[in-house]
Formats: sequence, C-alpha cells, structure tokens
Amino acid sequence: MNYVMYGVIAVIVLLILIFYKMWIGAALAIIGFVGYGLIYDFEKAAIMVASEAYSQIGNYSFATVILFTYMGCIIAGTGLGDDLFKTADRWMGKLRGGVAIASTVSCGIFGAVCGSSTACALTMSKIAYPEMHKMKYDDRLSAATVAAGGTIGFLIPPSIGFIMYGLITENSISKLFLSGVMPGILQVVLYIIVIMILVRINPKWAPDNSQRVITFKDKVKSLKTTWPILILILVIVFGLYGGVFTATEAGAIGAVAALVLAAVTRKLNPKILKEVTMDTAKTTGQVVLLLVGAYIFSRFLTVTRLPERMTELAMGISSPVLLITAICALYILLGMFLDIYAITILTIPILYPISVAAGWDAIWFGVILVKLMQIGMVSPPYGTNLFVTSSATGVPIKQLYKGSVPFLVADLVHLVLLIAFPSISLCMV
Repeated sequence: MNYVMYGVIAVIVLLILIFYKMWIGAALAIIGFVGYGLIYDFEKAAIMVASEAYSQIGNYSFATVILFTYMGCIIAGTGLGDDLFKTADRWMGKLRGGVAIASTVSCGIFGAVCGSSTACALTMSKIAYPEMHKMKYDDRLSAATVAAGGTIGFLIPPSIGFIMYGLITENSISKLFLSGVMPGILQVVLYIIVIMILVRINPKWAPDNSQRVITFKDKVKSLKTTWPILILILVIVFGLYGGVFTATEAGAIGAVAALVLAAVTRKLNPKILKEVTMDTAKTTGQVVLLLVGAYIFSRFLTVTRLPERMTELAMGISSPVLLITAICALYILLGMFLDIYAITILTIPILYPISVAAGWDAIWFGVILVKLMQIGMVSPPYGTNLFVTSSATGVPIKQLYKGSVPFLVADLVHLVLLIAFPSISLCMV
C-alpha cells in the first residue's frame, strides 16, 4: 500500500476515535505507534515512542506549560479573579450594559494571568453572571458574554494555544506570546462594541445604570487589590518584549509572584495551596498526553509523506487569499463538531508545512490558528465554552447558541482584520 494511504487511513481512524470520545492524546499515540510499526516494525516503533516522549517532554521550554498553568490556577483558585471583576465593574458599571462590559474587560485581564479559556469562562460564570442576573440582564446576553469573553484568555499571553503551537512547530514561545497582545486587546474592543450595540437595539436586555452612585474615590479604592496583578502582567509583557527573560523564565516569575501575592493578601492557606497544585498537575497531565501523542502521530505522518503531499496539493491553489480562506473554513467547520484541541493537534503537522511553503510568517500563522481555535470554542453545536458556561450558570444551551451569534460575527470580523493586516499581530514581535 502507498505510504500516503497509510496516513489518510490513520487520519480517518483518528477522527472516528475522537468522535466516540476516546482520549485525544491516547488516540494519537496509539495510531502513531501502530502505523509506524506497520511501515517498519513494532520494535522500531517502540523505540520511536520512547525517544519522542522523552526528548520532547524533557525539553526546557516545556516548563512554560507547568509554570504558567500554576500561575493561572493560583489566581483563579485564591479568588484574586473576583477582585479583577469588582474593579472593572467600579470603572464601567454606570454604562448601560456596564456589568457585561466589565465582565469582558476582566476576562481580558484574567486571561493575561490564566491562559485557559475554560478556566476564565468558569470563573466569570461564578462571579459576573450572578451579578448580571441579579440586575435583570437578559440571560442570553449575560451567559454569551461570559462564554465569549472566556476565549480572550486563549489569545492574550500566556496562552496554552500558543505554547502548544510553539512546541509542536519549534517556534519561539516568547514571540508568539507578544504576537497575541494587540489581537487580544482588539478582541476585547470588538466584544465591547457588540455589547453596546445589543443593549442599544434591545434596551430591555440591560438596565439603565446612569443613576448608580460610583464615586471616583470608589474607583481608585477598587485598584487596591488589583494593581499588583496589573503590574505583574506588565512586567511579563515588557520583560518578554525587551528580551529581559524567556517565556519559561517569565512563567517562573509569574508563578512565584502569584504565590507571594496570594499569601500577602491572606487568600492562600494549606487547603487552597493543595487544591491549586492538584489542578495544575491535572491540567499539565492532560497537556503532556496531548503533546506526546501529537509528537508520535506527527512522526508517523512524516514517514507517510502525507504532509508533503498535502503541501503539494495546497500549492496548486494559486491565490494566497483562497488558500487561507480554505484553511479558515476547514477549522470553523471542524470546530462545530470536534474538540478544538483535537483539531489543532491533528492539523498543525499538516498545515504548518503548507504555511512555510506559502512563505507566510510562522508567528502570524500561529496567531491565525489560535484565533480559529477561539472561534471553535464558541461555535455551536460543540463549542466547549458554551457547555462550560451553560453548566455553571444554568442557562439552557439553546439560549447560549442564540446569544453567541453576535460574538461569532465579531470573531469573524476580527479574523478578517488579522489576515488583512498582519502588522496587528507582528507589531510587538
């Protein structure tokens, strides 16, 4: 059998296994091992699996995953995320839809110290949604704001998506982090515009807060508990921008600083420390399994020459615009039915060589893929953040589907801007 056919069959089998809810990392590793064994022999396949797992997870850069995950778990687990929302609410709460806007802004800030969209959505579901529900906000707007806002954490550094892309493609994680800053800020702005338009068209969706009494003193006072987090974010971003430290070192600084901040504010105790450490171990374990499986599967695909063949076919598309449009359409379509991590791990080994052959900037392409991952997280019917938010808030999933549409439109506008103007992503790199 032609080796390329081995690759095609492997991809089909992988999709079937993922559809039937098999662990993604395990499915990738098993298919990669069996496929490699059929082409060569299973003794060589066993050696390949061992060497790939050891060499990749033993990589110094992999510590970035653990350290930034630990920092995010500390911020989320100790309740420091509550303070972010309260501060944003003090500064924007008098606007119509102000609490929803505050939720979006706090998602952006929280994402800058968390990196996980699911954790961000879950945290804001517990903090921001009850406040909006109490103030008679429309449930569709409230829940959709939280679900969509949670995805911002996947673009603003530190981002698990950028770390995965960087490790698989061997690109600079520091540069990828910096490339997400301006796109992340732009996404926050676009979401705020969506909320303002929605509450203007449907005034009953949000109360008139103009009579709400919030003094300037209250606003300044609210910064008391959040300024250390804001400084931590600035130190990490400008430290990376100035080349003062690497992404791994930034993770270490962030984790230690978050730990000290939680202890100083008396929000850390032995029980919480144990919980955030266990959460970090669980999250890291999931990422390890995903990446090891991805490396094994990628090694097998390289042998089949499927990525090379796909690159040749893609290069037959003469228009770069048509090519990037096809890639975006593929991601959005798959994101409606499959877990976005599965799609990413499966497609990067195939799509990255295509982007290189097309002459695209690797960092810019990473931003586009991470943006497409974001869209997949709130795309019906499978969007992960939609289910997380529905479960945490009690809002029916059908209402969330309807509420997410305006934010998906904003995401598509955002995607078009990132493609049309690469400088948005590359201005800080």
